[in-house]
Amino acid sequence: MNESAAAASDPQAEPGPGAVLRMAREARGATIAEIAAALKMSPRQIEAIESEEFSRLSGPTFVRGFVRNYARLLKIDAVPLLDALAERAALPQVELNAPADVGVKMPVAHVRHGKSLLPATLAALALLAVALLLYFDVIDPLRMLWRQDAPGPAIAQQAEQPVQPDASAGLPAAAPAADSKPGQAGEAAPVAGAGELRFSFEGNSWVEVRDASGRTIFSQMNAKGSTQTVQGLPPLQLVIGNASSVRLQYNGEAVDLAPHTRVEVARLTLE
Repeated sequence: MNESAAAASDPQAEPGPGAVLRMAREARGATIAEIAAALKMSPRQIEAIESEEFSRLSGPTFVRGFVRNYARLLKIDAVPLLDALAERAALPQVELNAPADVGVKMPVAHVRHGKSLLPATLAALALLAVALLLYFDVIDPLRMLWRQDAPGPAIAQQAEQPVQPDASAGLPAAAPAADSKPGQAGEAAPVAGAGELRFSFEGNSWVEVRDASGRTIFSQMNAKGSTQTVQGLPPLQLVIGNASSVRLQYNGEAVDLAPHTRVEVARLTLE
């Protein structure tokens, strides 16, 4: 059993970068086809990233670029995913093997081969340039962002002005997230007229909360065994991934997520 298979079989193991991206996509209600179209990739490449079958992709430089751009599209912090990628993922290595001597005659004087070598040389240089640009984050092929004013997972063309992300969570205009250490509830400052949400996670789950103004006040992956307390002005819009493993209280009263859950994603508004 390889390392990735062993991690998948251990319920206590932290989710890998591919699993985090998959749960974040499902929590937003987006399909693999929509993500592939936004990133200008094929659905098979998205499936390979989410299942962490990186041998189906190109070299490690391209894999890191794919993961970074996927995380940006979902508006989550790419740094932990790239760190986990370096620690636990067996990235494919590009091997260049010199051909063995097969008895090919050496070029004869006065025979011109420059024209036949030129296209291959230019193609190799172009491929190297793209790889370097992706690695150093010069190319941003997304040009897309999630529509903040729509309840569904629609993807809109990105405006020219850059999105200013939250430095701690990689999310735009988001309030600081509560402490998410396993078994501990986050401490939230009291807000006049605010409703209080208390989450208890029996499994890994992605949660996003928006307040009455539509501003995202909480959005992150939450580990199994942790709790979170979030305050915001109602009505509060919630998106909860892996909803069957989440217990929710609103102002001290239990909330049944089952009627609001479809394909393990709960969507509801609390007044």
